[in-house]
Amino acid sequence: MIGCVLVVLNAHWQTPLSSILDIELSDLALFCNVITILFLLALVNGRVARYAPRRALQRREVLIIYTMLATATALNGTDMIKCLVSLLGNGTWHATPENDWANLFGRYLPEWITVQDRQVLRGYYEGDSTLYTDAHLRAWAPRAVAWTAFTVTLMFVTFCLARIVRRQWITNERLSYPIAQLPFEMAGPNTSGGTSLFGHRLLWFGFGLAALISVVNQANVWYPSVPAFPVQPLNLARFFPTRPWNAMGYMYRTFYPFAVGMAYLMPLDLILSTWVFHLVWQAERVVGSAYGFGAMPGFPYAEAQVRGGWIALLCFAVWKGRRHFAGVFANVPDVVTREVRLPALGATAGGLGLMVFCHYLGMSFWVLIPFFLLYFGLATAITRIRAELGPAVHTLSGATPDYLLITALGTRRLGPGNIVGFGLLHWILGSAGREHPMPIQLEAMKFAERMRISSRGLMAAVLLAAGVGSLAGWWAYLHDAYKLGVEAYPEETWAASVGFRLLTSRLQAPADWQPMALTFTLGGFLLTTALAAVRTQFLWWPFHPVGYVISGRWGIGRIFFPLVIASVAKWSVLRFSGVSGYRRSVPFFLGLIIGDFTLGMLWASIGLVFHVPVYVFWTG
Repeated sequence: MIGCVLVVLNAHWQTPLSSILDIELSDLALFCNVITILFLLALVNGRVARYAPRRALQRREVLIIYTMLATATALNGTDMIKCLVSLLGNGTWHATPENDWANLFGRYLPEWITVQDRQVLRGYYEGDSTLYTDAHLRAWAPRAVAWTAFTVTLMFVTFCLARIVRRQWITNERLSYPIAQLPFEMAGPNTSGGTSLFGHRLLWFGFGLAALISVVNQANVWYPSVPAFPVQPLNLARFFPTRPWNAMGYMYRTFYPFAVGMAYLMPLDLILSTWVFHLVWQAERVVGSAYGFGAMPGFPYAEAQVRGGWIALLCFAVWKGRRHFAGVFANVPDVVTREVRLPALGATAGGLGLMVFCHYLGMSFWVLIPFFLLYFGLATAITRIRAELGPAVHTLSGATPDYLLITALGTRRLGPGNIVGFGLLHWILGSAGREHPMPIQLEAMKFAERMRISSRGLMAAVLLAAGVGSLAGWWAYLHDAYKLGVEAYPEETWAASVGFRLLTSRLQAPADWQPMALTFTLGGFLLTTALAAVRTQFLWWPFHPVGYVISGRWGIGRIFFPLVIASVAKWSVLRFSGVSGYRRSVPFFLGLIIGDFTLGMLWASIGLVFHVPVYVFWTG
């Protein structure tokens, strides 16, 4: 009950922060709003435990609440529910005689699931209206319910897939799950006792340092004469305007305290791999420009390389766990059957349901089968990356199933019905990973193993959060949209606009398959495979293939300097204080995360309530 109430309240907090202040809470692997709520909940629960122990929440209950909030926040992010709602009316509202959208794809937009009444859409786009009219509710409510059913089914399939890999990745390979460490520690000592995270003095030193930086930078916003800490991005590439150095495009200097804290929790070799490969990607652009390859459209085809990279990571993970995954087909004991075969059947049934839904969007089954195989493969690869690496930002934009199918087959062969379907499904593709809920589900299973939470109870909590969170997100977003008008806040419809720009360009210029992009995809696959093979054969090899894949897109560029700082700090602590010294130092870096997030959300809330400019601690 507490989880459901907080999910609804969180939706009505998250949505206006994003709409009015353009603060994207779900850009990061750890959601700052959820960590802030967890921080406040832990403090209150600690006081309750002191004076009324029987009324205090147990650690497992706090972790379930965290999982529900994280799931709902992911679904209500810019790339997902908000994008979906905007997609449903975009094709009708923005159709003009000049762009000829009505003839280009208007007849392919299914009336049963999109909103095509311009009078209903007028209040949504222009504002100064209300959601709570008969016409508006009749238009939106059935679509909200239908898409929520789709969303819950999607979450059911990813939960089943997470169940399949759970034993292999958590028990057998013992992946580190850096992202899960902070919420687990914040939830409090377990029932057998132990020291709470908030009892460590170093935590409060880290919290205080992050808070000091945040307070000073907020003072700079209100009083510009106050000097600010140089936290926000400075593009160093602008100091290199001549060829070939200008091919870098960006090289950001940032100092996000939370990013330093999160990077410190990552395995040292993976921190090193991530920022080194970021430099390799930049060198590839510079060298390519120097030798004339920059004239090739799309060089160095980073998106294509990343597509091949994540496929190779997935194949390598499946190969490592082949004996475990073979239980889907083998004659195995009952325990393994429950662990592997039943979730596989559930994922198959759910996947079929999703394909039937999308078939009624106008898509063909021969496209839907590879589309969803690739989609859930990408979801599993992102989950693996986060379980193993745990970066503050993980996005694989441009590496999604629609790009892969278009690269391999071409838009001409796919046809307009499937291309329009890709457009309507842009909300589950988006930036490919930064808001994906499947990693949250596997991290919850890590909590469940340590705290003996039943799988059925966990699944019920996740699916309940998906259903309640989705409907709450629809409600909160439409409520604000009809009041304010989304056209007054272009960032609100940015993701949907990207989806329709892609849709338009793909239909206006039908093309065949793309051999050059496919070649670079194969190159990314082979390079990732080679890196994985070398790392398997030579334990001293420091560079991990995950670093190559994750650093190929924009997210790592934003946290490059924090990664370098964290790697130097972690190496120094391990070198001079050993593992015990590292363990003693962890609370300080957890404090950096909590302090940066909590103060950042405080300023955001002040800005929302009092309509004043505030310091934004993260600009994605």
